[in-house]
Amino acid sequence: MKSKYLTGFLLVSLIEGCLAQAVLLTIHFDPGRGHLINYTALRWVLVGIVFFVLVGLLIATIGLLRHAKWSQRFLSYLDLQLVGPPKRLFFIQGILLVAGVFLFECFLLTYLAFPIPMRPLFFWAGLTGFQAWMIFRIAYVDTYRERPSLVAFLHSKWNGYLPVQRKVFVILAIVGLVYFLAFIPTNLLPNSYGQFTLLGDEQVIYPDVVKIFNVQPNFGAAVQNILGTWPWWYGYPYLPISASVLIIPRLIFGDQFATHIQLNIGLMRQFVSVFPMVLAVMLAVYLVTRFKSVLASASMFLFLLLVPGIVKINIHFWHPDSIILFLILLTIYFLQKDDLRFGRYFYLAALACGLTTAIKLWGLFFVLAIAGYLVRGLLLKKLTLGKCVLAGAGFILVMTMTIVITSPSLLAPYITQAALSVWKGQQNKILLGPSLVDPEGLYITNLPNWLKYFGFHYMKGYFFFFAYIALVAGSLLGTKQYLNRILLAWCVPTTIFLVYFSAMKNFQYLLPLAIPLFCGAFLFPNISEIPPNSKWYPFLGKPLSRKIIRGVTIVLFASQLIINLVILYLLAVRGR
Repeated sequence: MKSKYLTGFLLVSLIEGCLAQAVLLTIHFDPGRGHLINYTALRWVLVGIVFFVLVGLLIATIGLLRHAKWSQRFLSYLDLQLVGPPKRLFFIQGILLVAGVFLFECFLLTYLAFPIPMRPLFFWAGLTGFQAWMIFRIAYVDTYRERPSLVAFLHSKWNGYLPVQRKVFVILAIVGLVYFLAFIPTNLLPNSYGQFTLLGDEQVIYPDVVKIFNVQPNFGAAVQNILGTWPWWYGYPYLPISASVLIIPRLIFGDQFATHIQLNIGLMRQFVSVFPMVLAVMLAVYLVTRFKSVLASASMFLFLLLVPGIVKINIHFWHPDSIILFLILLTIYFLQKDDLRFGRYFYLAALACGLTTAIKLWGLFFVLAIAGYLVRGLLLKKLTLGKCVLAGAGFILVMTMTIVITSPSLLAPYITQAALSVWKGQQNKILLGPSLVDPEGLYITNLPNWLKYFGFHYMKGYFFFFAYIALVAGSLLGTKQYLNRILLAWCVPTTIFLVYFSAMKNFQYLLPLAIPLFCGAFLFPNISEIPPNSKWYPFLGKPLSRKIIRGVTIVLFASQLIINLVILYLLAVRGR
């Protein structure tokens, strides 16, 4: 790094710090706040802290300008740490971006709950983080040029796939596009009676999404409108995900865009439910087949797309369940991709798991999978005990930071209390069922009762048990043991919760369990792929045994497909 870059960064930070100090000395406090903390006393404490920081920046700037040898030694050391082996530049820049986003969110929270005197400091600190990222980007431009561009990277990845994998991807993408387009008439247009169907949950949540586009009288009111008024039916990330779909209608129709309910709801149904569902199913197929067989991949893709529960979710159903399924499968994919290396994919799994938890708490059911993953790494001596503890703590830290950064208003105590109250009420409803007389025993928590709902929307009881047998067998035998174990570690706690604790039996609750079970069932033929020295080879390794296993799998899937098609016909006849 050249001296001018660091000197410029320090000078700019010094000037911004002086401005932050001036704002801190002149800022007016809301008389309705500051009852728990004396804002006046806090102001002077912060003024003192900022003063010493500014003095430090001034001394550092003068030192760089007057002492060339010391400056050169420091810059050489910095170069060695950032671009010398090991190269830490990109990791540090990632940390700076995350820190900048978090500090900017803290700045916004001073309009809700954080002490007002902290406002200029949070803004200055966040701005400094972004500026540090930019300085590194400029100073080490040659290092960035060594990295392939995003287009080159994607092109390299695409060329790295086998021809059959590229062919499968194109086929599934085309089928997925046709599938996506097929739901537009149902989700966007009125029914045969000329009425646009709007479900109860959509009527409740829609006003909360569109109101964040309302023009506010000042910046503080805008922050309150965006961060402070979400009712927490679902986690906060669901709000910006849904709202992002409505940006174009907002630009086209202006302040009156919210009255275009049919268009807005139709778009959110398509892009928040149908589109993520297609991506999730494609990811499930890739997990199982790696796109190495056209017939197997296309068959699995079509089978899953025609599962009644999936079709039903894609019709008149603007809910986060498709996104949740995609994130769950993405977590499983990252864990498989990491392959006990406990590297970046392990922490990407933590990020996906955290986002799942932030939206709908499903990520908490990965506790068994992550614990088993860490123990496996310890037993295979991939980790020492100390590194195992650090890896577990790192996973929890990344997961927690993901929740906090994607749901910043949870840092406001009164909002957290309100969210917990809503979640508690919702969880009680799920665990206990509606407070109604239940003569038919619909809300009894046991497996036979759950299998009735499971059978109508996803798979019959015989297939449910087959899928579990396949997962257990695949965890012990064959070439897909690693993936089967992750799937099994996800399915077991999820099944226990649904069957023995959840009284409510909404069909979408079963989606995060059903698709991983289907994946395990599709993997069943792999149990015959065992080495000749295995004790099971004389039984499973024979060509006849492999044909029988594959034949049983095909027959079971064919029977379930026929049942699913019949159920879809019944749903079509009933109009839902």
